[in-house]
This record gives sequence, C-alpha cells and structure tokens, in this order.
Amino acid sequence: MNAVDNGIKLEIEAKFAIPGEQVLRRLRAVPTLAGMRLGRAATVVVIDTYLDTETGAVSAGSYAWRRRAQGGRITTTLKRLMPAADGVHRREELEVEADGHPSTWPEGVTRDCALRLVGDAPLLPLATVSQQRSVRTIRSGPRLVAMLSLDTVNAQSGNRVEMYRQAEVELAKDGTDDDMAALVAVLRDEWKLPAETRSKLERAVALLPVAFLDDGERAACRMLAARNDLHGRRARALLAMDAGETQAAAGRAAGMSERRVRYWRGAFRTRRLQVFPRRLLPSESSVLPPRPARHAVLPALASDAVRLTPATPMAEAACRTLARQFSRMLSHEPGTRAGEDPEELHDMRVATRRMRAALDIFAGALEPSRVRPVRKGLRRVGRALGAVRDLDVFWLKTARYLDDLPPDRSGELEPLRAAWSAEREAARQRLLDHLDGPRHARFLAACEEFLQRPDMSARPPWAPDGSPVPRRVGHVLPAIVYARVAAVRAFDEWVGDSGVPLPRLHRLRIAAKALRYTIEFFQELLGPEAASVVDEMKDLQDHLGELQDTVVAMTVLRDFLTWGTWRHEEDARVPPDPVLAPGVATYLAVRQRELAALLETFTKRWREIQRSDFVARIAAALAFVERGEPDAAV
Repeated sequence: MNAVDNGIKLEIEAKFAIPGEQVLRRLRAVPTLAGMRLGRAATVVVIDTYLDTETGAVSAGSYAWRRRAQGGRITTTLKRLMPAADGVHRREELEVEADGHPSTWPEGVTRDCALRLVGDAPLLPLATVSQQRSVRTIRSGPRLVAMLSLDTVNAQSGNRVEMYRQAEVELAKDGTDDDMAALVAVLRDEWKLPAETRSKLERAVALLPVAFLDDGERAACRMLAARNDLHGRRARALLAMDAGETQAAAGRAAGMSERRVRYWRGAFRTRRLQVFPRRLLPSESSVLPPRPARHAVLPALASDAVRLTPATPMAEAACRTLARQFSRMLSHEPGTRAGEDPEELHDMRVATRRMRAALDIFAGALEPSRVRPVRKGLRRVGRALGAVRDLDVFWLKTARYLDDLPPDRSGELEPLRAAWSAEREAARQRLLDHLDGPRHARFLAACEEFLQRPDMSARPPWAPDGSPVPRRVGHVLPAIVYARVAAVRAFDEWVGDSGVPLPRLHRLRIAAKALRYTIEFFQELLGPEAASVVDEMKDLQDHLGELQDTVVAMTVLRDFLTWGTWRHEEDARVPPDPVLAPGVATYLAVRQRELAALLETFTKRWREIQRSDFVARIAAALAFVERGEPDAAV
C-alpha cells in the first residue's frame, strides 16, 4: 500500500446511544429518515486503536490519535478534540493512509502536525475499540446528504471491556446544516435516542481504573472517607476505583457525578494526595508529598518547547499561554509562603496578572462559563498578593531615601515604619489565610480542570447562522494587536502636557501593558521588530508605574500625617489634631518633587513615542504571521 496524506477535512456528525438490539434492527431496516431515503445496509468490521505518548502529548495538544484497521487497510487519523454544540460534533480531522511513527509518513500537513505533537517519542496504546458497523447512505433526491453508521461497539482499556450500541450521522459532501438539523430532530424526538456527547476514546479511557493507591495513600483515604464532606466523598471515590470499580460506580458510592469522578481521577494521577488539604493528611513523609511538587502540573502544555504556529486554534493557544503562567505562579507559591524573598511574591503576582491579561486577549475564543471561575479566582489571589506587594514597594523606596540621610536623621521615620510593619504583617497574614483557604483551592482546581481539557474550553467554530468563526492565530492575531495599538494611541491628544489627570495616566499604563503582553505571548511568531516594541512599551509602563507608586505613597503619607494610621477608610469621624512627625512631612515633600519630575519626563517620553515608527514596526512584525514565518506548519 502506498502511503497517502489525505490532509485536513471537517467532520460534522451527531452521535446517539441505541438502547437495545431491537431499536438497532429497526434502524437497519427503516426506509426513510426525515423524508430522506436510506440505502441498503453494508456491514463492515472496524478495529480502532487509540494511542498517545507516555506523557500524554497528543491529548495535551487537543488531539486524539486513532489507528484504524478496516478490510486490510490501515489509516491513521488525528482528530481535533472539540466539544459538541447542540448535540453536533464539528471537528477537524487530519488523515494519512500510513501506520507506525509519523517520521515514516509521507510529507504533508498530517505528518507535520503529528511530529509537532509527539516529536521522537514512542506511541503507546490507550484503548482498543472494535465495532461491527452497518453503514447506510442518506439521500435527498440526487444529493448524498449523510452517512448513517449503526455500531455495535466493544471497547477495551486494560482488563476492562464495555459493550454498547451507537448511531452516528455524518454529514456528506452534499449535505447542509438544515439536513443535519432535520435528521437530529427525528432521531431525538421520534426515535427517542439520547444524544451521546462523549467520543469512543473518552468512553474507553473511562474504563481505566485509578488504582494506584500505595499503602500510605490507601490508609490516608480510609481515614478521610469517614468525613461527611467533599473531602470524604473524594476519598471514597478514590477507594472505590482503587478496588476496581468503574468511574460510574465510584460516583454512586461517593455521591458524586461521573464527570466529577473523572476530574478527580485525573487530578490524583498528577498530584497524588495533594488533592486534599495538607492540614487533613497524616504527617508521615511517606504519605505527605512535599508542597513544592505542585508546580509540576500540566508539563506538556506549560513546556516552552511547545510552539505556536499561525494554524494553531486560538483556544489552544490560550490554554498553552495560561498553562505557562499558571505553572510559573505555582512555582513561586512556596517562596511567597516562606516570605524570605519579596521577589518570589512579586513573580507570583506577575504570573497572575499575565493570566488575567491572557483571558482578556483570548476572550473571543473561550467559553465564558469555563473562564468565569478562573477569572474570579485570579482577582481574589491578585488582590491578596497586591496588598503585600504594594507595601513592599513602598518600603523599598523609603529605605533608599533613609540610606541617603545622615546618621543623626536615620530614625525620623520610625513611627511610619512601625505603622508600615503592622500593616504588612496583617496583609501577609490575610494572604496566607487566602492561600490556605477553600476559595484558593477551588481556584486551583478550576484552573487545572480548564487547562486539562482545552477541547472543552473553546467556543463553537460556527456562528448561529452557520458561517465559520475566525479562530486560528494567523487569522485573528493582527486584529487583536492593532486593537491594542489603537487603545494606546487613543491617548495621543489627552496626555500631551503636564496637566494631565493622574488617573488617565494610570489607564494609559494599563493599555500599554496589554499591548506589551499581547506581543510577548505571540512573540515566537512575530518578526524581530516586535522586540523593540516590547522594550518601548516596557519602558513606558515602568515610567508610569513609578509615577503611580509615587501617587500611592503620597496618599499614604498624607493619611499618616492626618490620622496617625497607615491608610484611613472614609467615615464620619472628625480628624484629630495633626500628627507631629516632621520627618514624615519632609519625606512627603520629597515624593511630591519626584512626582513633578516624573510628570515632566513622561511628557518628553510620550512625544518620543508619538514621533517613533512603532506602529510601522508592529506592522512589519505581523507580516511574518501573514507570510507564515517563521513556522507555519499545522
């Protein structure tokens, strides 16, 4: 057999469960469906083997890898993992008439995509699905509308086997969305067939037992299983699967849905007993894993070796970008908790800010319901981190001021330092309480669930009217970048003099940061001109950040001189007599002079940006994407 790369096609199909053999026989014989003529049933035997690497690189890249043997012919198909919309699955397929490792396949988009997913890694079997398939054509007049497949399926994963019956309606070349809607309505409403949202791979993989509890983990789960809360239910589900029960049976035993059991099975395989709060676990080192191990979550998605291309769907690019920042956020959490190096907290906060920026950038490609809990959790942890970081920044600059004072004046800010120290300790305790609390745990679980299932995070690729929605990086990125350029340039006529309102400059800083992050997220696809734009926006952002820090510091110092406290919350209390702290008043005057100097130098810097060719450089950088450089492989 000569290997042939059949390239990309769009598969549009609806799946239904068939409740019994009698219904299956009726569907094999019925002459029409929705007024369309059915052809004679032709029966074939199909054996599908699903494969992945040991690290799960295929599924992490949002694909399923299927090797199909049918009538002496071997076909390998890469199926894009996408959720069903209104019961209809729409997904891209890349197919090649070849077997073995993709390095031996003929050149083409399927080989390029396969190598991008797995590289040199060997492929291992996940599950085998054998099916006796009766295939019938569906015609409306001369048009070949669809193919009806009636399958008796035997799925095997490990030592477990499941048998079920299923009907699939796949739209053919002459079929339309209206034809598909009519067929779906008949099978759903007249034949009373329940829709099947899971793929055959998902059903087969669900058979795999978690087992994998060692003696210490099993003892810990038995202890936790006595609890009458979500931790107890989670432990009972793990124990049931450890005993060989299916996910459905484990869910019934624990009072959880099969979907939640499936999620916790995946979470446990990655995090082991860290799926439970640390405070509930025994203290033995054999049971309690070290806390820093958490940042190993999602290594395939978070790896810098995974590259974007112009053909990458935006939803997939979003998950990769978020996974990288999520991994960095987790890697700095132990140092943030320790509190010995303030840069650990700073880096953790930066990662959360970049995640929030990514959610804004990719909002058009992601399902809002999937994004909402992640965004909410980021706001909460961001506020907790920011409260401590703002205090660190304040005293870092204050310490520099004190270092320049003569020794006899080194203690003149001692009352301010005492107020700052008390405030920081309180803010740090609130941060630790949040990191140890249930809201943060739910946020981490939501992030992991979101990133482990990028196929469930994407919006449908079709608009309600049936037209395709632009969703590839190469198609969407220029519009996103130019929108952020316009948001920055919109300030041209409003920030050109020293009398500009300070809140307006803060909003400009936010716009500049959004443009910078957007370019950085996609910089591997852009031309070399992008680097200079990033540097220019970073300099502008840093300048405006210094200005904002000075404004905040002046507010703090005025509050201290008025109320004798760190920050005053508005109320009806009459201010007391002014605090006698001449050193603090002198420091306030210094910060006021800093603000005036920063405003003056900002005006000069902004005029330089207005005169620069940074818009032209962005256009040149984006030209690489339009030409498919530096890597346009699918």
